[in-house]
Amino acid sequence: MAGHPFDPVLAAVYRRLGGADFGFLDDFNGEFFLNPVNDQLNGIVLDTEGFRRPEEPWHSSVIFGGVPGLAYYYAVVPELADEQGRQPVIYIDAYMDRYVLPIASNVDRFFDALSHYIDMLMVDQGYLFDGMRGIQFPGSVPELFARDRRLVEMIVTGRFDFIMNLGDEFQDWLARVKSA
Repeated sequence: MAGHPFDPVLAAVYRRLGGADFGFLDDFNGEFFLNPVNDQLNGIVLDTEGFRRPEEPWHSSVIFGGVPGLAYYYAVVPELADEQGRQPVIYIDAYMDRYVLPIASNVDRFFDALSHYIDMLMVDQGYLFDGMRGIQFPGSVPELFARDRRLVEMIVTGRFDFIMNLGDEFQDWLARVKSA
């Protein structure tokens, strides 16, 4: 996909869905959209090629989704694939202080963390009362990612160091993932 090997779990998701919105309320309040791929449009190639630049994270990632209406993207990193070809997932904040958070050792673990987050929203008082989230994905929930032992191992051993550009505010996030 876009010159990279395609993650097998992501390929299975696309065979079944072709694109989807999760936790979708309106154009600017959804949690996650899966780039559409169908006979007329390949959103993965469109986004990945549209962002293709020599610098990281764009050079080494394949964008498969994002947050509706915002410059937050989810991508896989093919060069960090495991022996089954499953690729880890990163979160890219593409605004001015661009940063990357490693959030899953593979696509299946990403969807697991996302589903747990949506469960958390269903009991979040702010969200229930007026739709304003007191917790944000992925920044407010490092404990969800700490459940992924392979991800924690990859972070500890520096596998993502080449692609991350974290300021001090996310060093605490990483420390919480590593220690949980």
